[in-house]
Amino acid sequence: MEPDDGLHLVKWVRTSPDSPDNFLPIIMVTGHTEKARITEARDAVINEFMAKPVSAKALYRRLVSVIEHPRQFVRTKTYFGPDRRRKVEPFEGPDRRAAGEGANAA
Repeated sequence: MEPDDGLHLVKWVRTSPDSPDNFLPIIMVTGHTEKARITEARDAVINEFMAKPVSAKALYRRLVSVIEHPRQFVRTKTYFGPDRRRKVEPFEGPDRRAAGEGANAA
């Protein structure tokens, strides 16, 4: 994808006013599987990540995932994209996101 790369495209889709759909599901397929690259891809706001070689079954599972179980999008001052949290963990303590106290603040 010279001179740009896939991460540049993803960032454009998510943040550009010219993007036709900022919520477009994006599945990144790459041969670069170093932890730093995976973290960079996640932070570039992809929905799913796949390492090459890709099997038809694995691709099918990712497609079903983004269609049938889409992740909510989050918008903050520094991030817009799918929620990066993968598991729901119990939380004990006061709910600081109660309505009227900055819930879903942008």
